[in-house]
Amino acid sequence: PHAYVPLATFDGAASTTHKFTTESDPVMGGRSTSSWHLTKDAAGTPIGRFSGVCRIVPSLRAPGFVFALTGSPLLSSFPDASAEDGLLLKLKNAAGNVTDGYKFAFCDSRINPYRCQFGTFKADLKLAPASAAAAPQTLFVPWSRFSDKWSPATGEHTAEQPPKPSSLASITQLQVWVEGVAGEFALDVYEVGAGKASDLDGAPPAVSQTAAALAA
Repeated sequence: PHAYVPLATFDGAASTTHKFTTESDPVMGGRSTSSWHLTKDAAGTPIGRFSGVCRIVPSLRAPGFVFALTGSPLLSSFPDASAEDGLLLKLKNAAGNVTDGYKFAFCDSRINPYRCQFGTFKADLKLAPASAAAAPQTLFVPWSRFSDKWSPATGEHTAEQPPKPSSLASITQLQVWVEGVAGEFALDVYEVGAGKASDLDGAPPAVSQTAAALAA
């Protein structure tokens, strides 16, 4: 029988607790800044908050990037997600003016751990405009939306090459990105897991986003 697979939570559960850190555009004079800290939402639910400012890189005259990531892929591992259809992400665009620049990525054991930043499988996230009062969204992002062929300048796919089961069975790092846009942001991360679109059935329609909606 199918069972949802939690990958990262912030409730202290030993099997799904991972320390996140952040990195910002260090090359070509990047000026973006970012931070990650554990906190609670208004209802007292533990979350991770990724916030900062993605700025124009003067020498490139284009937006830089920031991303939050779990620990070294040499030392980290996650449950086998190969039997699932995609990622389920419970998120809230809490503040700022960034909506379209969010992306999610992951590394696996086949990727050189020292090149994990630019060798990941990456997908766009479609989030509602920022609102501190809004409820979090639960997004389903099918594996077909991920590719490890993407531009290091913008994060946009240059070819579609989704992960194979061997990659999904050996995830070693999770990443949340803001790139290709300039602006302030604050993203609340409630949970990351692997599952199927049907796992959204129990979520309130107002905070659910199906595969069809993501494709729109």
